[in-house]
Amino acid sequence: MIRRLLCLAVVAWASAEKSCYWNALCPYPMYSTITPYDTIRGDIRDYPDPEGCQAISMWSLHRHGNRNPTSRVTTDIKAVAGLKDVIIQSFARGRSRMCSQDIEELKKWKWNETLEESQAFLTGTGYEELYDIGKRLREKYRELLRGSVDKYYFRSTNEQRTVASGMAFVHGLAEGTDLNLTVDGPWERDDVIRPYENCDKYQVEVKGGQKLVEELDAYFRTDEFQMVKNNVQERLGIETQLSPEDIYSLYEICRFYRSWTPTKQSPWCSVFSDQDLVVLEYRDDVRHYYRNGYGSWVNVNLGGPVLKDLYENFEAAVNGSGRNVVSYFTHDTMLEMTFCALGLFKDDAPIRGIERNPDRLWKTSFISSFSVNLIAVLNSCHESGSQTYRVQFFINERETELCPTTGCTWRQFQDNFHKFTTTNLDFCSMDNSVVSGPETNSATRAKLVTICLMAMEILFYLLK
Repeated sequence: MIRRLLCLAVVAWASAEKSCYWNALCPYPMYSTITPYDTIRGDIRDYPDPEGCQAISMWSLHRHGNRNPTSRVTTDIKAVAGLKDVIIQSFARGRSRMCSQDIEELKKWKWNETLEESQAFLTGTGYEELYDIGKRLREKYRELLRGSVDKYYFRSTNEQRTVASGMAFVHGLAEGTDLNLTVDGPWERDDVIRPYENCDKYQVEVKGGQKLVEELDAYFRTDEFQMVKNNVQERLGIETQLSPEDIYSLYEICRFYRSWTPTKQSPWCSVFSDQDLVVLEYRDDVRHYYRNGYGSWVNVNLGGPVLKDLYENFEAAVNGSGRNVVSYFTHDTMLEMTFCALGLFKDDAPIRGIERNPDRLWKTSFISSFSVNLIAVLNSCHESGSQTYRVQFFINERETELCPTTGCTWRQFQDNFHKFTTTNLDFCSMDNSVVSGPETNSATRAKLVTICLMAMEILFYLLK
């Protein structure tokens, strides 16, 4: 809290002075899905175990760690990086409003040739993120790291970044123990941790749907984004007219390169003010809301299978046949769908491209950062002379609204999660007659009941 107040004071002071990126005490740290994990995480070691309890099983779902940009983004940012000399020349001619030291840092900057050879691959920073999570869990739950290797299960999707993330996590979790743990090879089709890949309704109506395009177009037309575009054009003082795509590519090169440096800074970020970054952050919030979030009932339903897996693993543990640790390594798409299935981070009003709500719950910087995770811990407890069970939930190693710090009772867990045991992916077929989500179906049933009652009243009147 003190650090946050200090940052606010610094921002207030800086507003009256020329702002320079290189010596900013509190530069804006949130970069949506490219936010470093350490920026938003807690520390699971700081949370006490429920009194009289001991962990007997842990289940976790992880997004991969920090990665290189994809092939498309790599192409885009390499093109915009070509503006480097133009920006430096503009400053030398007195046309820009950049700071001298920020220009000096830009002069030192060089393109990383390995990006074109290892597109979307896990970086060293990403490996450290997952290794450190595993290490902290080892230090917190040493009692879970005893037993035969068949008491542990780890699986990733079939991407280099998730496979390597799983290896990093297991490295940190098992280091210094007698366990020789391995990650299960990716499944050719994985309807537990990547069900959306083979869901036709998602691929056609959601990912390839018109609603996503419309909302992003609306975002780029807002006064806020146009102001960012004008600010950057004026700040750089270059003759090249920047398109909305150019502005976003500058943001991409800023946020990727800063995520790889110890100081979490990149000279490319100096082309933006903090307020510019706040506006640019919102673009991914809109995109992910409609592509992976509450913007479609399909997304909500796709979060069901992995929660069914969680429930069944803990039920087996209570019955004495469960595993000590089960962990999966997937993508932000899966984490967001899982959060939606749980009803988390849901705003009263839908996220819209045309208007940014600064107080929104749906913020990808917090729910879709690199290495974002959901961790569930099943505890065996002795309460009032009898054995009971409590379940704790953590998101990014912080407590959640799903259960109090002391954990949900086993009955509460069953009440909230048993519904996922009947989940299936039948709705994914384009031939399936399901055209709406659970909420809409409820509304439809209510309308049918009303119609039936009206019909009964009419029939009763006719029979009088």
